[in-house]
Amino acid sequence: MIHLQSKPRSLKPKNHLIRRTLTGITATLLTVCSGYAAFPSQVFAEKADVSVRNWYSYPSFTVPELKPSWTVKVDNYLNMNETSLGHQAVAEEGKVFAFSKSKLIALDAATGKQLWTFGNSLTPTIVYDDGILYGLSSNHKPYAVNAKTGKAVWQSGTSTWIDTRQGTEALVPAADTLYVIKGSTTFAFERKTGKLRWKADEAMAEGNGTAYLQESDGVVLRTFFVQGALTSVQLNAYDKKTGKKLWSDFGQGEAIHIKNGLVYSVDYYSPLLTDYESVPDRKLQINAYNLKTGAIKGTLEFNWKMPGDPPYDRGQGSVIASEGKLYVEQGDQISEYNLDTYKTGDAPSRTFQRPYGVDGELMGIVQERLIYRSNVTEGELTGIKLVNGSGVQWNGDAPVSQVSVYGKGVYRAQRNGTLLGIHMLTSKPVFSVKTGADLHEATLKTNGMIIIQAEDKLIGVKLPASLK
Repeated sequence: MIHLQSKPRSLKPKNHLIRRTLTGITATLLTVCSGYAAFPSQVFAEKADVSVRNWYSYPSFTVPELKPSWTVKVDNYLNMNETSLGHQAVAEEGKVFAFSKSKLIALDAATGKQLWTFGNSLTPTIVYDDGILYGLSSNHKPYAVNAKTGKAVWQSGTSTWIDTRQGTEALVPAADTLYVIKGSTTFAFERKTGKLRWKADEAMAEGNGTAYLQESDGVVLRTFFVQGALTSVQLNAYDKKTGKKLWSDFGQGEAIHIKNGLVYSVDYYSPLLTDYESVPDRKLQINAYNLKTGAIKGTLEFNWKMPGDPPYDRGQGSVIASEGKLYVEQGDQISEYNLDTYKTGDAPSRTFQRPYGVDGELMGIVQERLIYRSNVTEGELTGIKLVNGSGVQWNGDAPVSQVSVYGKGVYRAQRNGTLLGIHMLTSKPVFSVKTGADLHEATLKTNGMIIIQAEDKLIGVKLPASLK
């Protein structure tokens, strides 16, 4: 699934046309042969110092309006700490879990009926995995709750609270461990008991950690932002049992591929040292590290030239890996490579033209479509069909607030108080729902229901058959 959130309370329209209104004063030429003529005094309209109009108009859709199955009041996420956003509600097993009056509540996704409540004064952060909900108490001590019964499984005695600069916070359940990320610090708790196994901090990051964490073959990988000659990302590897740092490499991003004991990671630092405006040559370098020792076992290089004349753009955008394929933005095109067979210098297996006018981030692949998020329109989606390279869009009839994608459904919450359900394969709107909200959080989905997060309420809507 993909969730896209536009920036709060900001809107950048697609077209900005500025027109200056000039108020002219028409001077009447009078020829007076003799005597004087008397004229009435003139009154002029006061003109604006600045006048700007947005000429972009959205299309109008005629689609069935679905009535919500239920609406339930919950704690308003606009009043929550930023680290809780995106984590204050989940939907699984035909249930919805959210916070009301700082208590964790469970609702039946089909009816909105409250099933149980848990705790008091809880931090509004929750994740679900394999029948268990994991959250944080008011003093940031992790807890585990049975999703069916609402009964506590355990409550940790260790607080994860750390006052960090950026305050990145995330709960990451793994096979037998619950990881809690707080800035540049990682906590590892036994998943069955809540006992703290270890705690590790990357001092060089000074609190600036990302929410990325991945576990593989007894090794835990995390990334941080570290200041050197230039600020760049850094990849660290920790022993899963002890938390001991096994190795780290400055300038390397998260693992895009792990196979046969090797970690493949993009080198983001080297391009910062090049004179990219004067030279058209571009190179993407992916290093392969031994997962346990950090020894470099190989390097893959992808080379291309930027078109046109200097000054050139940077030319290296998003890089994603999916099912053994690597997709690399190279100027105005996206190149596809087979990671398992690629050798430096090989031509791409396929190329796709970047969507016209798109300045954005390559998010992933859904339904055989490369999905872009536009930086210009704050969250609009556009894409490329892998079958033929043609462009595709999922437009609405109002500025976007948040977009969630599940399978064939694109759920576009809009800033006019509506949500549009759009069929991904046809790009046609299927239904609309009135939400009454300006800003929205991620739309949730479970058992044929979508749950719309509309500021201080949850709205349950039964999906039509075409989007289930």
